[in-house]
Amino acid sequence: MTNEQLIRQYYDGDEAALEKLYHKNIGLIRGIAKEAAAEFNCPTADPHHPNQFSAYTKTILDDLCGEGALEFLTRIQNREYDESRAVLTTYLYPHLKGRMTRWLEQNLGCMALSKDEMAAVRQAQRLYHMEWKDIDEIAEEMDISKARVSRYVRYNTHFLGVHDLVPEGYDGDPYERLMPGMLSVSAEQAVYRKVCVEFLRELFDTLSKKDRDILGKTCGVFGYPEATLKEIGMYHMMKESAVEKAKSRAVEKLRKAYPGSRLQVWRTVHRMMRWPVPPPENNVGLARYNSTEKEEQLLFIRRNFPIRPKNKNENLTWLMSRKELQ
Repeated sequence: MTNEQLIRQYYDGDEAALEKLYHKNIGLIRGIAKEAAAEFNCPTADPHHPNQFSAYTKTILDDLCGEGALEFLTRIQNREYDESRAVLTTYLYPHLKGRMTRWLEQNLGCMALSKDEMAAVRQAQRLYHMEWKDIDEIAEEMDISKARVSRYVRYNTHFLGVHDLVPEGYDGDPYERLMPGMLSVSAEQAVYRKVCVEFLRELFDTLSKKDRDILGKTCGVFGYPEATLKEIGMYHMMKESAVEKAKSRAVEKLRKAYPGSRLQVWRTVHRMMRWPVPPPENNVGLARYNSTEKEEQLLFIRRNFPIRPKNKNENLTWLMSRKELQ
């Protein structure tokens, strides 16, 4: 039976069809796992059996297959698959590949390499990318084989990290050192942002289901997992350029819905509370509020550092000017 026939049986209430569908697609899951692992330079041969994967590679593939199986079952049980739009394998591919890639990004560095080997990888990539040394020079300097240097350079890692930007021996938070005072906000700012997000969610919910899915996955907001344009395009049967245009149209719809919305009212009220607009009465104090920065500085100097008159005839004028400024 085909995948489509099995999934129709499952949708009709045959639970056994789900197990048959999974076993039928184990090869698909493992094939995608090998493809994802190859992008991170994981596959290595067993030194004693060149035609077989090493134990390290087998462990990686088993973990990736486990992630793929979970994603496979999740997608089938969500009942979102539409047979009229694409075959099942085409629908599943971006979801399985995306989950495996995210797992590799989160776990490869800390699980696959020891601390010393990761330090060697960072050193090799620094020499290669920043000091422009070739493989031979790096191998000679680090006293390792050229093949290992080549493998280190090809690892999909960030050869420059935030810890490289702080002094050696610094034990504090590097982000706090690089961005002092920017990692925390006041209670007022936190409440303001929270309410803004709640009102923005109201505007977001007015979009169609397709627009919400595209915009939500593009930005990774409101419970939608972040996905690439390719993954979103595969899901909706669209080109990447079409996904980008659909995202722009969804944003434009939000802009049009913004005037008169509760979000606009909230932001306007908050802004007026922080920077009140004075009434137009002819008041010296209020006029001083509306004056330019240079005029404010002059007023401040005259008020706090007055120049006393040189003769008695100017005394009355000086006193009157002092009264106006107070």
